[in-house]
Amino acid sequence: MVDFAALSQETVDIWDRNADFWDERMGEGNAFHKILIEPTQLKLLSLQAGERVLDIGCGNGQFARMMASLGADVMAVDAAPRMIENARGRTPANADYAERLRYKVIDASDEGAMLALGESEFDAAVATMMLMDVASIEPIARVVRRILKPTGRMVFSIMHPCFNSTEGFAQIMERDETGGELVERLTVRVTRYIEPHTHKGLAMGGQPVPQNYFHRPLSALLGVFFNAGFVVDAIEEPVFPKGVPGDDGFGWLRYKDIPPVLSVRLRVGG
Repeated sequence: MVDFAALSQETVDIWDRNADFWDERMGEGNAFHKILIEPTQLKLLSLQAGERVLDIGCGNGQFARMMASLGADVMAVDAAPRMIENARGRTPANADYAERLRYKVIDASDEGAMLALGESEFDAAVATMMLMDVASIEPIARVVRRILKPTGRMVFSIMHPCFNSTEGFAQIMERDETGGELVERLTVRVTRYIEPHTHKGLAMGGQPVPQNYFHRPLSALLGVFFNAGFVVDAIEEPVFPKGVPGDDGFGWLRYKDIPPVLSVRLRVGG
């Protein structure tokens, strides 16, 4: 039997150790976030000024700051204390959005601590590239269902479970002749998908400690939210536009037809 409590604590400790490296490399968002994730999540959230938003697993707070700058009242939480320290350090006290943004150290799987933020208090919740870093997402689905207003919505983005993982997935360069021309194509080979599993991986090359990844196929991932009373309202699978130049390796900038990210909007079911 999986000891989710121990696994969760190990995951938090790892992210705490990686927090400074992550903050330095991420800053206010890398190309992955600025081109794929941020615009997609803002589209799905369709934020209105004055709305209350819960940012779950906020990391260094870059997306929380973006939402607050657009007029939302944001509560941003993360289980790693050093992540929250860095998030606060990146938020100028004199920023025009500072009074609309608060940070707290809270493990999103701690239902009691999350419910203390207020039931039926939030217009929206967002989880940016964090659900694949959580040992058990059932508590998150249950608590978000309760903290959202009846008309609320949740938006999350994750590494696309069909195409982008670090175990059972391989990026391959293929070369063939088409119409008398030699053509190179990057493809993805999937050898392990349907079984949920845990493995170590790197979010960024050179980070101090590999973190835990928790792979879930779509049926398992969305099934957790269906069981909590949500329905899927919208799905986006962003790819890098063809006008964005690719890099020289196997980076996702070179993939124009395979999405590395899945973004989903959920609403409370009728």
